[in-house]
Amino acid sequence: MVAGSPRAALLPDPVFSREATWHLPGDERAVVLPPGDSAVGEIPVPGLSEKEKAAGGAWRGILSVDLFGTTDGAPGKVAIEALDPATGEVFATTEAAVPGGVAPRAAWAVIASSEQPGAEGAKAFDGDTKTDWHSRYGGDQPKPPHWIGLAFSAPRRIDGVSLLPRQGGFTNGVPRDWRVEARHGGNDWKEVAAGSSDRAEVADRRGPVVVKFAEPIEAEAVRFVIDRDWSGGGFGTAAELTCEGITLEERKPAVAAGARAWLEVPPELMKALQGKAFGLRLTSREGMVVAAEPRAARIHLEPGGKLFGRSNGGLGPDKLGVGLLGFTAMTEHRHTVLSVIEVRPEGPAAKAGLRRGDAIVSVGGVPLTVNDLAPGWTWFHESHEAALGRAIEAALAAGETSLDLGVIRGGKIVNLPVELGRTRPFTTMNPKQDPEAARLVDDMLGWLVKNQQEDGAWSGDIKRTTLAGLALLATEKAEHEELVKRAVEWSLSRFDRPEKHGNLGFWGGAFMGILYAEWHLRTGDERVLPHLEAMRDWAYDGRHMSKWDVPALGHGPDGLPYDQKALVAPACHLLVFEALAMRCGMEDRLWEMLLPYMEMSWSDPADGGHGALGYNRSYKDLGEFWSRTGLFAMACHLRGERPDMRDAMIGIMKERHPWFRNSHAYGEPGGGLGLLGLQLVDPDGFSEMMRDYAWWFSLAWQPGYGLKFTQPHMGAPYMGEDDLFNAMYALVLQAPKKSLHLTGRRP
Repeated sequence: MVAGSPRAALLPDPVFSREATWHLPGDERAVVLPPGDSAVGEIPVPGLSEKEKAAGGAWRGILSVDLFGTTDGAPGKVAIEALDPATGEVFATTEAAVPGGVAPRAAWAVIASSEQPGAEGAKAFDGDTKTDWHSRYGGDQPKPPHWIGLAFSAPRRIDGVSLLPRQGGFTNGVPRDWRVEARHGGNDWKEVAAGSSDRAEVADRRGPVVVKFAEPIEAEAVRFVIDRDWSGGGFGTAAELTCEGITLEERKPAVAAGARAWLEVPPELMKALQGKAFGLRLTSREGMVVAAEPRAARIHLEPGGKLFGRSNGGLGPDKLGVGLLGFTAMTEHRHTVLSVIEVRPEGPAAKAGLRRGDAIVSVGGVPLTVNDLAPGWTWFHESHEAALGRAIEAALAAGETSLDLGVIRGGKIVNLPVELGRTRPFTTMNPKQDPEAARLVDDMLGWLVKNQQEDGAWSGDIKRTTLAGLALLATEKAEHEELVKRAVEWSLSRFDRPEKHGNLGFWGGAFMGILYAEWHLRTGDERVLPHLEAMRDWAYDGRHMSKWDVPALGHGPDGLPYDQKALVAPACHLLVFEALAMRCGMEDRLWEMLLPYMEMSWSDPADGGHGALGYNRSYKDLGEFWSRTGLFAMACHLRGERPDMRDAMIGIMKERHPWFRNSHAYGEPGGGLGLLGLQLVDPDGFSEMMRDYAWWFSLAWQPGYGLKFTQPHMGAPYMGEDDLFNAMYALVLQAPKKSLHLTGRRP
């Protein structure tokens, strides 16, 4: 497992016992190996975590080294050897060819003596003085000196440097005694300036340390070294570091390696190595080889749910449903392998020979990227989920009938051609225009029809029942309306008064109210109207004064969580319900009560904010904003009020759409609910986003069945799996029809 994995870490940072002199795009380190030269590192194998122990079974180790080419473009060859820690003897080896071509190189790269996760060296060059680099601290805290700097692909003329200390907190890492060093022509580091900072100006006022060189220097790398900090704790930090006289180009994203070499450590040896370490030697047999730091993984022979990460957030490991190919996998942060959990009997992957415990290392002949489970653009472009989905769509577009999955067995790569089971890619993802999207919607609706319970509910849950009922109601078909009627009658019986929703009832009650409002608007059924008013009044009476002296709502009527700070999410659901119920003739009470709380929880662009709706006034994030932001924009639009808030919220949703899988509290249905808000307010933006995610639907869709569940970033599987996905996205994909008031039907 690569450092940073939530389960454990096998690799130190860096591994090879030499400083990187070649920096790849995307901040990846590399070493240059002349012919016959070696880089040697140590791979510690930690003991099993409590979760890993509880899983039982056996583990194997898989190491990989990415090969990016050579410095001169000539072909090369490398050998990788694993060394016994006791004897130094080689116990596993492999060789790999390095394809011809000059290895890619970053114009500039961040270098640091160490860095703390969340306070990486790149934070000192992001132009944001509120973020900072911090040297590693904790049990393995390195001793000073600490340093931060830049390495260039070609010499640069530098007039000086300026380091702005961290702007908040204690004086940890604020430089007291410092020096500036430079390197040129492959030589060792040379001191070019040194001094001590003024306590009042730097430590107290947090002003910059400005170093002007007597003469400009030519350097391939420069670094600011902190020998002693003002706290005396032996740290290094920086808010921003600037090299005077140069402009840094826009950074290019990471590039795929030309080749990847694999080495496997068998289970019996992995067991013997627990709590120990083994050596790794990379040798160039031919050419000036550019190779990345090795990556390692500990892979369970029979992986399962016991290894999954916590159910509400974190970085996995998570469940990945590959419906089209017929298997589920365990996707892990920072891994280059994808572990197979289950293979559907008689499915495409089973027929190709895929087995539980297989480690997939390539798709379509292309090595898997370094997986990223953190929400954001890297996940959207480079995660294993994205790599699989995009490869499927590309193969379909090219007219291919199968897709090769490369798995490692016995130290060798075996390619398994898996039949795709479809002949056409998605086009627009609008079922009215896209035949494949129409087939997908039919499958999801078929799933809902087949899985409705005898009592009329889906899974006995009001949230999934509401979403399923809305999806069927959106078809405008009489036979589906009868099924929705059964669902409404189940709810009327189960929740004959709002208190039946319990202490978390504002969530479930809001879902129920949305279903009732749409049902009445479609059918005129007046049985639901008293329940709409009762739900409104129950929520209104459940208000409490927040910390900021305005009324707010918690999860239910019992009180406000988080020291009276509350949270906006349940209120957003209730405001959507109320806006729809107003179209049924109900008077509103919640909007006026809650608007002051919503306004202060909003990150207002007029005040320099980002436009999203925060968790509350004290936490206006851009990580888990999606569903609450989309829902409030939906409420504004349905009511015809606060277009300024609505438009700013929709704008940030489009700008940061990969975070839709990170909707706070439950991932799904929050992701889908936010999409409904986007579609209601900005149909063109919604259509564009859906096209961007054709790869995800392509991956998850099992033709003839529906969608298979994949764990969202902030997802909680207790909210549902296939029953949740098929209900939510049958509704989302039908949204452009505007057959519901929730999706744009006019009163």
